[in-house]
Amino acid sequence: MPRRILIVRHCQSQANAEGRVEGKGDSPLSEEGRRQAERVAAFIAAQALGEATLISSSQARAMATADAIGAACGWTASRDHRFREAELGWLEDLSYAEVGRHMAARGMRELTSDLHGGETLEAIADRFSEALDAAMAERDGAVVLVSHGFAIHALLRRLDSHHAVPRVIGNGDVVELWIEAGALAQPPRHVPLQA
Repeated sequence: MPRRILIVRHCQSQANAEGRVEGKGDSPLSEEGRRQAERVAAFIAAQALGEATLISSSQARAMATADAIGAACGWTASRDHRFREAELGWLEDLSYAEVGRHMAARGMRELTSDLHGGETLEAIADRFSEALDAAMAERDGAVVLVSHGFAIHALLRRLDSHHAVPRVIGNGDVVELWIEAGALAQPPRHVPLQA
């Protein structure tokens, strides 16, 4: 029987608000991020998931987002460092515009470890998949994960590279998966955060 997995990208961090790349960085939610967390928490609560498993990465922006969801749903969030964002090498803390210039100068359309020298998509997908499998094995029912954009992309590519992966997963967006026997039972559904 397929399991429902809702993966939430953390809400806007201070680094996001400042237009900076933040992989292993640990800035808190911005004021807008706190408002977004209330909206995504209301969305998750409206899903009437019952007793779901709520897990976040160990980074502050994800933990704060998960805590808002937990408060709205009556759940306690656990933490798992394997859901953390990618280590982005020398691109850490650069502005989005600077990263775009580096990519354009190298003719790259996609951010990869070939550019930044940090973690590979494969390594990120390995740790994310391992943690997701462990969460699904521990309890029945839906799983709600709060993670990060690059890490979520790595997992989606691992699950099925043939499905269209959303190019941009915004702060507070939700990606709904139905997983059976370790594979997608249907294509992922991207639910952007409502304003």
